[in-house]
Amino acid sequence: MRRWQQLDLHRPAVPGWSALLALAVCLPLFSRGYVLSYDMVWVPTLDLDRPEVWGLGTGLPRAVPSDAIVALLGAVLPAAVVQRIVLFAASFLLALGTARLLRERPLVAQLAAATLAVWNPFIAERLVLGQWPLLLACAAMPWLIDALGGKGDQRWSVVALALAATALTPATGVMGLVLGVVVAWRRGVVGVVMLAALVNSPWIVAGLLHSAISRSDPAAVGLFDLQPEGHFGRLGSALTLGGIWNTEVVPTSRTLVIAVLISIAIGAVIVVGTVTMWRDDGRLLAVLCVAGGLGLAVALAGWLAPDLVARIVADVPAGGLVRDGTRWLALLVPLEAVAFGAGVHTIFYRAEFTAWEVPVMVFALVLPLAAMPDMAWGVGDRLKPATYPAAWTDARRIVEITKVRGDIVVLPFSAYRRPSWNHDTSVLDPAGRFFDRTTVVNDDLVVSGRTIGGEDPRAARIQRVLRGTDVRRGLARQGIGIVVVETDAPGARAALRQVRGARELEVKGRTLRVFAIPGARPMAIDNEDRQVMIATWAVAGLTLLLSLVGVVRGAVERRRRKPVPPPSRTKT
Repeated sequence: MRRWQQLDLHRPAVPGWSALLALAVCLPLFSRGYVLSYDMVWVPTLDLDRPEVWGLGTGLPRAVPSDAIVALLGAVLPAAVVQRIVLFAASFLLALGTARLLRERPLVAQLAAATLAVWNPFIAERLVLGQWPLLLACAAMPWLIDALGGKGDQRWSVVALALAATALTPATGVMGLVLGVVVAWRRGVVGVVMLAALVNSPWIVAGLLHSAISRSDPAAVGLFDLQPEGHFGRLGSALTLGGIWNTEVVPTSRTLVIAVLISIAIGAVIVVGTVTMWRDDGRLLAVLCVAGGLGLAVALAGWLAPDLVARIVADVPAGGLVRDGTRWLALLVPLEAVAFGAGVHTIFYRAEFTAWEVPVMVFALVLPLAAMPDMAWGVGDRLKPATYPAAWTDARRIVEITKVRGDIVVLPFSAYRRPSWNHDTSVLDPAGRFFDRTTVVNDDLVVSGRTIGGEDPRAARIQRVLRGTDVRRGLARQGIGIVVVETDAPGARAALRQVRGARELEVKGRTLRVFAIPGARPMAIDNEDRQVMIATWAVAGLTLLLSLVGVVRGAVERRRRKPVPPPSRTKT
C-alpha cells in the first residue's frame, strides 16, 4: 500500500478541509445582521400563522416549503443564527458528501473533489443570487447518490433526508427526484418515487390548489437563457458551471483570460478522471453522466430551442420550473467534481515517489481556487450582512398592536429594492416577509428592462386599483387594511400621493411610513384547502421525523458495533 494511503488522515482531513472551504466563503457572513442579496430574504421573525408560508396564499407556492422551514427553525433559534447555519452547512455538506463518493481513493483525490464541488461558478453565482434552497439541494445530491448506492434498510432514512433537502422548492424537488430515479433505476426506483412524493407533497399539493395560475409568462425564456461569461462563450460557460442569466452576480475573475486557461487545465483533469472511472467505477460514472447530461440539456435548451421551452412554460402546468435552465447545472456539479478527483488520483499515482509528488498535491487543491480566487470572503465581499433600520422594527411593532383589520400592501408596488442600508445590494423586498400578517407583493419581474408577468391574481387586481382614482376604497375591497410605504425606494413620492388622506400610524424613523385603510376585511381561506394542506404537512412532517429517527438510530448502532482496539502491552 502506498505511503500516503497508509497515513490515517482521512477522518480529520476531509471534514477539516470541507470546513475550511466553507469558512473561506462564509466567514464574513458571520458579522452582525442579515445577508440580503437578490432572492435571499431573511427577516428577524417569519410568522408561522401567515397562510402563504403553508401554501395557502394567492400566488404560486414558489417558497413552499422553504419559508415554513425557516419559520419553524426561527421559532427555536435566532433567525440570524439559522441563516448562518444554513449557508455554512450547504458548502460544508457539499464538500464532505462529494469527498465521500471517492472514499475508496486516496486522500488527495477526496480533497480535490471536495474543492471543485464548492469552488466553482455555479455555487458562487447562486450564492450571490441568494438561492440558498438550491445550494442545500446541491449539497444533498452526493449524499443521495451515496445512500442509494449502499446496502441495508437504514440507507432509506438517509435517502429520505437527502430528498427532503432537495424538496425545499419545486424546481429543486424535481431535480432530486430526477437524480434519485437515475441512481436507483435498476433497484429501488419505486421507493425513491414514493419517498420523493411524500417529502415534496407540500409544494405539489399547494401547486394543485393553485393549478389555475400554474402557467408562466413565456417571455421569461429569452431573459433567463444561458449567457456567455467573459471569454468562455455560452457552451464553455455551461461546461464550466457558469452562464447564469443575471450577469450582475458573475465573479469578476470569470472575465479574465487566465480563468479560461485554468479552466482548460481543470477540464483536462476531468477528462483523465472520466477515463479512469470508465475503467474502474463504470456504474458511478454512468449515473453521474446521465444526471449531468440531463442538467446540461435543460441549461442549453433555452438557448438552443427557445420556442420549445417557451411553449412548455406557457402551456404545461408547472412548466415555469425550466425557465431558469442554468440552475439545472446543479446536476452537473457531482460529475465534474468526482471526475476531477478521480483525475487527480490518476496523476498523483504516476507522480508518487518522484519529485512531482508534492507539487501534484498542491496543484490538485490550488487549481480550482486559482480559477476563481474572488469566491473567497463572501464571493469577493459581495455578501455583506446588513441591519434593518429602527423604523422597520418599530413599524412591525405598530402593525402588531393596531386594531386595524386586513392584510398589508407595500408601496411602491415593485418586487425588488436596492436600499442604501443594504449596501445598495438588490434584494427581493424584505417587507413582503417582515410583518406579522399576509403581505401582498408584486410578483411581476423586471429583467433587462423587460417585465415578466406574474401569476398572483390578487396582486394583479391591486395593481389595477393603484392605477385608478379611488385607491383607498379599492384597496379596502381587496382586503388591504395597512399600507406600508418605503420612503427610500424609487417612486415613493407617487406612492404617498396614492394614499393621501389615509390615517397615518406613527412610526419612529424615516425609511417607512404606515397608513391605515378603514373598512378592509381579511381574505378568507377556503376551509377545504386548509384541511388538505394540514393533512399534507402532517404526512411530510411525519416522513421527515421518522427519517431523522432512522438516521440517529443507525449512527448509534454503528457506534456500538465499532470494534474496540485491544489495550497496548508495555514491557516491564
